[in-house]
Amino acid sequence: METEEELAGIEYAGIAGASWECQEAVMRLLQCRVDIESVHIISHAGEHTSEHALLAKTRIGETTAIKSGFTSGYGGTGPSCFSATLRLLEKYRIEIDEYDVDEDLLRRLDDSALTNSDIITIENARPVRPTRWHNYILDRHYRTKEDDQIFREFEPVIPYAIIDTRINDLAIEFWDNPDDILLKGYRRLEDIIRERTKSTEHGQKLFAKVLNGKEPALYWDGLQESEKSGRANLFIGAYGAHRNPRAHRELKANLHEQLSEFLLLNHLFRLEREALLAETDTA
Repeated sequence: METEEELAGIEYAGIAGASWECQEAVMRLLQCRVDIESVHIISHAGEHTSEHALLAKTRIGETTAIKSGFTSGYGGTGPSCFSATLRLLEKYRIEIDEYDVDEDLLRRLDDSALTNSDIITIENARPVRPTRWHNYILDRHYRTKEDDQIFREFEPVIPYAIIDTRINDLAIEFWDNPDDILLKGYRRLEDIIRERTKSTEHGQKLFAKVLNGKEPALYWDGLQESEKSGRANLFIGAYGAHRNPRAHRELKANLHEQLSEFLLLNHLFRLEREALLAETDTA
């Protein structure tokens, strides 16, 4: 049976005093689709500045503590990261309340050593009223450009659940050399389609020949002609806009752009898998 002095069975994330690491910890929870229902701001006021940690609670009762990398009361990285994090939580429509605690409780949180009694103390405490957490959000994080930038700070991650199995190996190695992986992916897609259709064409000519026209070698069943043509043009356009420039010169692109292109290539693989071979249907 659990006692009040036993350590609370919760998770911890972030690093005390490290603002960006704590903001990033919150973004990881959101990016991994952790169903956060509410967030408690755990605050301790010092002589000139205040320190803040977070307790994020899910709808199924799990709790993750984000250590006290956030601060307020002065200008700097701590308040800026705190502002961006709160604005992000607000965007997700997560319920937020703030609780003042003593320094010892905050240090136990930073040491990953909250007890059941600490959790009970917070749960039974009265939230700060009137609410003041909106005051921690800087005006610039309500401006459109800065507001949108918060989402740009998420790490680009590969959604493995939707990756075509034929390029799983490329997805695993993607971050080692994105440019090389993309070129391998384009070549592999062409090879697959040439093998299926016995065509000797390459690139855009290949897709125009086997996907377009009245009797294409590959087609999608149950679609209108305009939809079939639209899908065919996706292949032709992707190779013209992305593969050809990449094959002929070194491109400067950031990780977000490279991942976006890889996901486009993955979509072409998925569409190719759905396509039927005309010769097979008429045999």
